[in-house]
Amino acid sequence: MKKLLLALLLLPLTFYAQTPNAGRLALTGATIYTAPGTTPITNGVVIIENGKITAVGTGQQTKIPAATPVLDCKGMVLMAGFWNCHVHFMEPKWNHADSLPVEQLNRQLNDMVNSRGFTHVFDLGTLDFPNLLALKARINKGEVNGPAMLTVGVPFVPPNGNPFYIEPLKLPEMSTLAAAKAHVTEQIKTGADGIKVWSASPHAHKTVPMPLDILKAACVTAHQFHKPVFAHPTADTGVIMAMEGGVNILTHPSPDGYRPWDAAEIKLLQQHQIALIPTLKLFKYELERNKLVAATHPLMTTALQQVGAYAKAGGEILFGTDVGYVPDYSTEDEFRLLSEAGLSFDQVLTALTTAPARRFGQAQHSGRIAKGMDADLVVLKADPHTDIRHFSEVVYTIRNGKMMYDSRTMGEH
Repeated sequence: MKKLLLALLLLPLTFYAQTPNAGRLALTGATIYTAPGTTPITNGVVIIENGKITAVGTGQQTKIPAATPVLDCKGMVLMAGFWNCHVHFMEPKWNHADSLPVEQLNRQLNDMVNSRGFTHVFDLGTLDFPNLLALKARINKGEVNGPAMLTVGVPFVPPNGNPFYIEPLKLPEMSTLAAAKAHVTEQIKTGADGIKVWSASPHAHKTVPMPLDILKAACVTAHQFHKPVFAHPTADTGVIMAMEGGVNILTHPSPDGYRPWDAAEIKLLQQHQIALIPTLKLFKYELERNKLVAATHPLMTTALQQVGAYAKAGGEILFGTDVGYVPDYSTEDEFRLLSEAGLSFDQVLTALTTAPARRFGQAQHSGRIAKGMDADLVVLKADPHTDIRHFSEVVYTIRNGKMMYDSRTMGEH
């Protein structure tokens, strides 16, 4: 029924008089970036059917099957759907996700992720895992419109290392190897797709490192289940611990020590095949809410240097904003700051698409626009190759061939 309604809504946009095929959709006229580093297709066509891409090419090359609804994207830019690898569904408005009205959940998901082009998200920490799983289940069933969701469940911190900025909330503290192994195992068996730890935590005006043996035990256990381990590093100590402990992904750079990463440190991170999620907007947010000037503050400049230096050296960058902890959902600042850090258009597009798809084992069906790939697409108002901020100007978000966000009917952000 939902597919039929979509087809009917799009009927005025078709070139055909026949009854539309509800399982198909053709997007025409856009400039199409099929993958990072490729020459874009101008006046392109993408045909999707039953959640998959069945054809992509120029308007002259690609025949649109009869009775296919057509969405005119002339003057727009088409890319694979975006990943946000650092989100949190932990604001009070997500409570009781199993019973919240569909309209409310759709409105909240549109505001936070759908209208930003995200077809995949990785939730990096909740204190109410059953509630998050309930939200995920309603999305997966198609009851509400939302992105494909991965999660780390409930993260944990060092002994006496609860982060000051989440208080009065408390995260589990791991003081023994057995406790760490049990926690990791429980989270994964409950439904977690990864594990998150604080390799070093800011507590009471000091940085508390995770005991190395506990961190190693957690990483080994997660890897036995073939799950990635994310670490919040805080400062240089946390980066060192992450490398020595077997962590796969840093959830942030480590600017708290106000010290740039040098070439030797970057080489070590690459040797350990560690990916980095920049979350540059997070530092801007924290500084400004403390009435400080973000642009010139050493916390901000250090974060920019670390992200830029790692990207320049070829380190893997995964796009992420810490949205949900950061209450402002707009992505414009993150894209602008990535550009200030020195990332190119192709590096940003990689961080949004092919890098996370590859890192999380989905590259065979996600992250690119090609025949046989998932029909996860984002349509932008203008080309971010000319201005990186255009990545934030989303017109349509399509997941598995279904229109998840349409700025014409839902309002622009």
